[in-house]
Amino acid sequence: MEIINNKKFTEDEKKILLLLKKKNRCLYGNIFKELNISQTKGAETILSLTNKGYIKNVERTSFYQLNVEIVV
Repeated sequence: MEIINNKKFTEDEKKILLLLKKKNRCLYGNIFKELNISQTKGAETILSLTNKGYIKNVERTSFYQLNVEIVV
């Protein structure tokens, strides 16, 4: 279980984690659109969260979802 208000997350990371918690899963490009994040910054943040194990790519598609339980 990860606590979202923990200071180890950047603001963009928190936004993405909360979006995925709310929606269950979201298309890669829609994450940027819904959160109004640049594609470059969004891609870096998604890669960071994926490498840390907090989110995952779903079944080899463009969908991402949480890989951990998030507590607000």
